[in-house]
Amino acid sequence: MSIAPQGRWLRPIAALALAVLATSCAARVAREEPACPAPADPVETICARDAEVRSLRARFRAEVEAAGETRTAEGILLWRAPGTMRVKLFTLAGITVYDAILSGDASRVRATIRQPLADRTERLDLATGETPSSPDADLALVLWALLQPRCAARPDATQVPSAGTFRLDPASARATERDATVVAGELREETLTRIAASGASERVVARYARYDCTEMPPLPRRIELDAPASGWRAQVTILEQTRNVALDAALFVPPGDLDDAGD
Repeated sequence: MSIAPQGRWLRPIAALALAVLATSCAARVAREEPACPAPADPVETICARDAEVRSLRARFRAEVEAAGETRTAEGILLWRAPGTMRVKLFTLAGITVYDAILSGDASRVRATIRQPLADRTERLDLATGETPSSPDADLALVLWALLQPRCAARPDATQVPSAGTFRLDPASARATERDATVVAGELREETLTRIAASGASERVVARYARYDCTEMPPLPRRIELDAPASGWRAQVTILEQTRNVALDAALFVPPGDLDDAGD
């Protein structure tokens, strides 16, 4: 299957990356907003999402800078723990331009990536350690990984020299390393390191801001994502999000598969 040129796939995928991360991580508080109540134990700050957020529905707007251009995109996210995710991006007219569905665990992930306007569909079945060669599917897998549980094992600060940074068990995220940094009771940064399809080590850094304190644990409303090796960065604003919602299993079935099941 052909791959779209970098400038064409990078803008929607980077926006997609920010959207998924915005729904999954705790945040750094902006100066103009009061801090949310924070646990005294930083490990509790890191692990609270695992125990208390089992599903999420969010609407977002992202601003993406790539190849000297800045573009915006809007979309929705559906996520159900532990390993099912769907993200859609739309035109201003409401037409779907990107639809990614991923489901699996540390040992195996199945993914369907659809770009309806380009009449392009990519299906993947990835074993442990495998990453896709196409950039859009590859980044979708990173997003899925960052939504996986942080605390399958207790975070360990002794392995990381930086103050406030904890080494997480990377297995659930199909990563070689996974770190989280807590400052003043807030989870401000998370990094995920894994081996890309090229064989090179890839490190994505997510920085979080503007907690939504209306529910606990807080979720961020603004995210910065920096992927310098891939040449893009982005900011996302969460417009609306609801946690622990009932999500029908059919929402996570690719449209073509759902049509076939009804025949």
